Parts: sequence; structure tokens; C-alpha cells
Amino acid sequence: MKRTRKIVFLVFIAIAIIGMFLPIAKFSDNSSASLTADIEKQQGKVDSAETQLQRWIDGGKKSEADIQKQRDKVQKEKDKLQALMDQQAAATGENASGLSYALLPGKLPSELEVDITVVNQYKLYESWNMANQTRVSEEWNFNPFYALIWGAFGTLVLAALLVVLAGNKDASKLYTVAAFLHLISIILSGYAILRLAAIPIKLPYGNAEISTLVVLMIMGGSIISFAAHVQGVHNSKRSMIYVFCTFLSLLAIVPFWIMIVNATRSSQAIQQGVSVIPGTYLQYNWNVLASKNFDVSVGFMNSAIIAFGSTILSVYFSAMTAYGFKVYNFKGRAFLYAVVMAIIMIPTQVTGTGFFMFMYQLHWVNNRLALIIPSIAAAGTVFFFRQYLEANLQLSLVEAARIDGCGEIRTFNRIILPIMVPAMATMGIMAVIGSWNNYLTPLMLFTDPGLKTLPMMVQELRGDIYRTEYGSIYLGLAMTALPLIIVYFAFSKFIIAGVALGGVKE
Repeated sequence: MKRTRKIVFLVFIAIAIIGMFLPIAKFSDNSSASLTADIEKQQGKVDSAETQLQRWIDGGKKSEADIQKQRDKVQKEKDKLQALMDQQAAATGENASGLSYALLPGKLPSELEVDITVVNQYKLYESWNMANQTRVSEEWNFNPFYALIWGAFGTLVLAALLVVLAGNKDASKLYTVAAFLHLISIILSGYAILRLAAIPIKLPYGNAEISTLVVLMIMGGSIISFAAHVQGVHNSKRSMIYVFCTFLSLLAIVPFWIMIVNATRSSQAIQQGVSVIPGTYLQYNWNVLASKNFDVSVGFMNSAIIAFGSTILSVYFSAMTAYGFKVYNFKGRAFLYAVVMAIIMIPTQVTGTGFFMFMYQLHWVNNRLALIIPSIAAAGTVFFFRQYLEANLQLSLVEAARIDGCGEIRTFNRIILPIMVPAMATMGIMAVIGSWNNYLTPLMLFTDPGLKTLPMMVQELRGDIYRTEYGSIYLGLAMTALPLIIVYFAFSKFIIAGVALGGVKE
């Protein structure tokens, strides 16, 4: 790392460390506010006593002794009210500053107490009892919070020391370790600050009021110094790229994994929280599906016939259309291509009624052909293929085939299609996913139970009768998504090949 960059790194990391020792939160004293309700209650007692006294005086039926007792009672209530008001004024004057707290080196002020009612109301800070399969409340313990702060501080200091020890080398394992420690420190610091702001404090003190300036010092200094380090050292930058890619991969994989895990759990366990460990209710969930007329074989067959049939027609004829726009120069070509672009702008839902009436007139209601044949007209696929041919097709290949006596259809099938394999695989995956997940169009056209697709069957599981069987619903969703995952992994190599082909320049 160059000397100038290292100085910037050390300056901003020092700012972050200093920020940890500055007051980051203020707990305002709400003693006066806590007395407001008591004052209002006491004021009501005073008003009631005065009203009673005036009624007795006006009525003239009470003796002078009773009236005097009521006067004494009114005065007594007024004295209590004044005492509360004096107490509120004293609390406002003496404790207006509240309590301050810095992440380091001390602990939270001993005067603070966690509001257990809030903890119980929102079920905060609970743990899962594996033995009894129940959730139990925990008492608030500040020790893990302090350990979190010291962990953030320790990793930040250690990262700075490793960068200093690495010297001016362009590459060193110390830089890589320092980058990981620095990243951990940023995550721990951010979590500690968020956790501090979320602690429910019991009256008379309010919740933490976080100082924006100190937060900017801690988080801004850590992030800027981290960026200076990563940008200045090649191996650290590469390592962080790997970390970022791994994080994105986890974001993509975790939802699918949770769906698969929930397919093996009971409905009660799913409602109680998220788990990444599979359960033991897979057979039970499958039996629920079987008992609710969820015929997987029928759903798979219908979805597969419609999805793969429509995809084959869509990809082939869209490729042929794009080839025509690219190779042939005919009158009205620009206008027809503009029409294709305009069709892309029209949502499918807008044409739903007209499409249903057209299929009804063709007697294709309750017929799979209604979802297969119309897929030939795929405007978005035509646009994608034409753009792909613009970048990858040389017209000299077509002209050479014509000179050799090759027919137009044979030229397209033997020369053009092999060139378009990566693009066809890409759009094929998109077409399969779109057709497989299509729910609205089959719902409009199919009333025959034997023609129901998997999305239609899964949607029926979400009805009122089966609303509590979440495990079976997740199992149905997992079975619906499984073929799409298989299709992707089967054709992903063609997508990668297409990216590589597009990146090669002649």
C-alpha cells in the first residue's frame, strides 16, 4: 500500500476509534413527563371535590361542620396537586440533561432499566427451546452487548496494526486478514448501534437518542478507511469481491433453502419462526397434499406440456422472425419492427378478455393448444434475438450458403440456429419460467380438473379450508420450483458461453 493511501487509512480509522469513546447516545430524563398523568389525575380529584363543596353550599342541606370538612378535603387535594407540580418542576430543572453513554470504555448507566412490558408485548429477545419445541422469554442481559462492542473495537484496532506491520508491500497475507477483520468490525459496529437504539428503556428515562455526528465518525471513518485499504491492495480487493459475490449468492439461495426446509416442517413450527434446519414432517405434508386432491402427476404433466411446448414454438419461430428482420431488406420492415416493439409495451392483462373470447370462438377452451400455439407471437423474444444477431451474425455467412445452393430454410436451421444457441438457451429459460408460473391465463381457460397446472393446484391449497397447512403449501411450492431449477442448471452453460462469445472481439 502506498504511503499516502496508508496515511488516509490510518487517519480515518483513528476517527472511527475516537468516535467509540465519544457520547453516542443520550437518555433523556422523562421524570416530568412521567408525572403528567399523576398531575392530571389529581387535578380531576380537586375539581370533583370543589364541585361537591359548591353543591353542598348551594343546596343548604348540609351542616356547617360537613361543609368545613369538605373545605378541608378540597385544600388537602390541592396540596397534593401542588406537591406533584413542585416535584415535576424540580425534576425538569435538575435532570434536564439526562444520561450520556459512549460505546467505550464504560457500561450503560446503572440508572437505566429495560422496560420488560415492551419486551413481553412484542416478544423481543426470545429463544427457542429445542427440548420442548417452544419459545421462552429471556431476561435482558447487557453482557453480550458489551462483548459485541469490544469485539468491534478489537477487530478494528487489530486491522490497523496488521496494515502497519505489512509495510509498503504490494501484496501480503496481512492485508487480506486485515481486510476481513475490518469488514467484521464494520458489521459489528453497525449492529451495536442499531441494537442500542432499539433497547426499550423504562421510565423515568427515555430510549436512546443517537448522535448523528458520532455515528458518522464511527461508521464513516471505518467505511472510508476500509475503502482506502481495499482500493490500494490488489489481494484485499480480490478477497472482498469474493466476499461480496458470496453474499449475493447467499441472498439468492437462502429463500429457496427456506422454502425447502419449510416443506419438511409443521404448520405450527413455521408460524413460530424461521429455521434453516429441515424438520420431520415431510411425509405428513405429502399426505396432506394427497388428501386434498393434489395430483402431482397431473399437474406436472399439464405444466410440462404447456411450458415446454410453448417454449419450443416461441424460441424457434421468434428466432426465424428475428432472422428475417436481420437478413431480408423488404418494404415495411421498419414499420413491422415498430409494431413488434409496440406489442412489448402492452401488458398481457389488457388483452386477457379479448384473448379469452378469441379462444372461445376457436373452441379451444379447456384445450392445451390455447396456451401453446399463441406463444409463437413472442415480441420480447424477437427483439432479444434480433439484437443478438446484430452483434454476432455476419451476412457473409448467409451469402456464402446461398452461393453454395443452400435453401433458405436449410440455411437457417444448419447455420443460423447453431450461432443462436446461447441466446435461444437464455430466452428458453425465461420462456419456461414464464409459462410454468403462469396462473392467470390457465385459470381463465381451464375448468376441467384434469387440465389444472401446478400453480393452479398450489393456489387452491391457499384457500380458507387449508389455510393452516403451511407445510403442505411450501411442499407444493417446492415441487413447482424444482423443474425450473433443473432447467436452469441444464442450460446455464449455454448462457455462460453466450456471454463469453459476446465478449470476444475480432
